[in-house]
Amino acid sequence: MTQLERLSKESWKRYRSLRLRALKDAPDAFWMTLTEEEAFTLDRWQERLGSAATFVASQMGTDIGVVTGATYEGRPGCAGLFGMWVAPEARGTGAAGLLVREVIAWARSESFERLLLDVADENTIAIQLYKRLGFLRTGRVAHMPAPREHILEHERALEL
Repeated sequence: MTQLERLSKESWKRYRSLRLRALKDAPDAFWMTLTEEEAFTLDRWQERLGSAATFVASQMGTDIGVVTGATYEGRPGCAGLFGMWVAPEARGTGAAGLLVREVIAWARSESFERLLLDVADENTIAIQLYKRLGFLRTGRVAHMPAPREHILEHERALEL
């Protein structure tokens, strides 16, 4: 059974460990690189947790997934779904859907009008999940930053 938990600033070591694991597993899926995040200070990790809603999924006491919901800068009324990741051994268990639904519930509770996310065009499994949950393409596209500028992402939105 998958358990969900919202992390506090005091859980920064747990979050750091999970986030670095995600960056090692899927380096092309995230805006920042492993090297960049390994250099973060304690204050930076705590700041991340203090300024957003970060949720961790665990199974039998082991963390197996993470996602963050936060205000989407420059987009009034919008929240963003960021840093979605599920460990390879837990994929296909429904953990991803639980994490995304938790961010949706958080965004609704915070009275956001829309929830936005970016997903790589090649990530068909994630695209299908987001589609099933009601996220639609907005038409916005962007390339990842170097060294992954060859990866094209598209934005999806869920009206809340």
